[in-house]
Amino acid sequence: MKLLVSCIPYDCGKSGISVYVREVVRALSEQGHELTLLCEPGTSVAPQVRQIAAPVWTRRAVFSMLWHLFVLPLWIRRHRREFDGFVICAANRRVCAWYPLPTTATVHDLANFHIPGKYSRLRMFYLAHILPRFAKKATHLVAVSEATKTDMVAFWHCRPEDVTVLYNGLSKESSKFKVESEKLKGESKKYGGESPGGQLSTLNFKLSTILFISRIEHPGKNHVRLIEAYARLPRALVEQHPLVLAGADWKDAGVVHAAAAASPYADLIRFTGFVDDAETLWRDAGFYVFPSLFEGFGLSLVEAMARGIPCAASNNGSLGEIAADVALTFDPRDVESIADALTRLLTEAPDARAARVARGVEHVKRFSWEDHAKGLAGLLSTSRLFGIPVARVTEAEAVGRIVSLAKERRGKRAAFVATLNVDFVANAVSGWPFGGNDELWGYLRNADLVTADGMPIVLLSKMLGMALPERVTGADMVPAICRRCAAEGLSVYVLGGDRAAVDAAFAKLAISGLKVAGVDPAFVKLDEDQPEIVARINAAKPDILFVALGNPKQELWMGRNAAKLDVGAMIGIGGTFNFIAGRVKRAPRWMQRCGLEWIYRIIQEPGRLWKRYAYGLVKFSWLSLRALTGGCR
Repeated sequence: MKLLVSCIPYDCGKSGISVYVREVVRALSEQGHELTLLCEPGTSVAPQVRQIAAPVWTRRAVFSMLWHLFVLPLWIRRHRREFDGFVICAANRRVCAWYPLPTTATVHDLANFHIPGKYSRLRMFYLAHILPRFAKKATHLVAVSEATKTDMVAFWHCRPEDVTVLYNGLSKESSKFKVESEKLKGESKKYGGESPGGQLSTLNFKLSTILFISRIEHPGKNHVRLIEAYARLPRALVEQHPLVLAGADWKDAGVVHAAAAASPYADLIRFTGFVDDAETLWRDAGFYVFPSLFEGFGLSLVEAMARGIPCAASNNGSLGEIAADVALTFDPRDVESIADALTRLLTEAPDARAARVARGVEHVKRFSWEDHAKGLAGLLSTSRLFGIPVARVTEAEAVGRIVSLAKERRGKRAAFVATLNVDFVANAVSGWPFGGNDELWGYLRNADLVTADGMPIVLLSKMLGMALPERVTGADMVPAICRRCAAEGLSVYVLGGDRAAVDAAFAKLAISGLKVAGVDPAFVKLDEDQPEIVARINAAKPDILFVALGNPKQELWMGRNAAKLDVGAMIGIGGTFNFIAGRVKRAPRWMQRCGLEWIYRIIQEPGRLWKRYAYGLVKFSWLSLRALTGGCR
């Protein structure tokens, strides 16, 4: 995809957001996406990637916010044909007033709601009352942790289903790090640092340091309480483990430096300033501590775990979530709690420490920048309608995705594929004064692939600025899927439908080499468990399961049985085999293209269909109106 990426703000490359920007740009670029970066004036994020600088007058934060909010959307609107999507890397700091392109907006933390006085009054007002209003208009909201998602629901009043959690990742260098047994042994080391007085010194440390990497910011990063807790440790213990505080000076850094200078262990506390190459810090670190009052993720905590360094961290926000059962945790507002955790960390028995290190190395495998970037691209390849992610694919692309899912999921949970039309929306989505089916809606929201089986769906996506390329129906895909399966040696199975119609359809398709693993016209009951049906399907071991029960029955059955089925992919196809066999005629192509196929269907079966179609169209129109006015996404 051709993606526009907002790398604003970049904090001169000296913050966690800077790391996020660099890693996301790298991962997206390596995955083959064509990137254009929006950067602060005078800033270079990735020299090998095309970059566009914001105007010079945006160097001041307030002007940068206003430019990003009101001017940038106008520029994007003029150039929107050049891009497939827009990525905002720090939506807790910069957003747009509206979004001419499908947009992912990543929120790192809402620390301003947890730490009074973290920023100036004007900035706190902007973050609490202005930014959330516009951030929520983005096509896809992304949180970097479950803790951040919880805050977005609580403070921004987002709906949980509108926020996707994509964990931050681990740098390639850290993920390749091998745990060395010497980390757990005392050895002579050299460390170059800067003392609180500003004098550069070189010390021979008999044992390893206690490291904390973060910008020096008060009170948010909680350096002062950490220094006070360090002062409560026995002198004999701290002499073996100097405290190293690495990071650039930030807001009220002087308070932190003053606290260190006043500490009885001032001679054992070192400030390094910002360090371009942190490998020396990590090599000398025997322990890592993260006492921050609040974090949206905690990148350095994950990095420390990956390097086999025993850790202690705050138990609040995302840090407790990321720490899991690996790091010792403490109350960051209680100096005694921090001191107790440090004592336990430094004096832990070797066997217990080795087990903690092993758990950490295994735990960090779940954090990947590549997975994060794939998640962002995956969101941008969908249009979110009524909370349901509809894939922006052509028919050929959809068929390819289904076949690929069938291959990838063999032996795993079956991939769920749905074809969304007005009837699906009417059955699933709730919206006053209409009810819905939350179970069905949940299956559609979490489906592996949803296509737009209906022109009203396509038209609504265009009106919402999230245009889907074309209508992709089950009736059109089934023959194409069967041809691909025959070519690649995959098998298909049909559940439901009339046996004679299914046989006639396969005969009419006349696809040489197609493996039909089974046809089961069993009567399916949703209110009863029918294990014999699942057993017959599993015995046949098909790659693709066609479920011809009609909506909502087929989607509910698939959702309830997905974990039990030994198939690659399953897709609800309704009466598709009746169309293929010629038992029911499809509308002329011109009516299909114009979105008038429903009229043709009513003419064919007025007694059965007119009430269902009338209700569906009225409800869909109402829900669409709410979506267009921002009341229902």
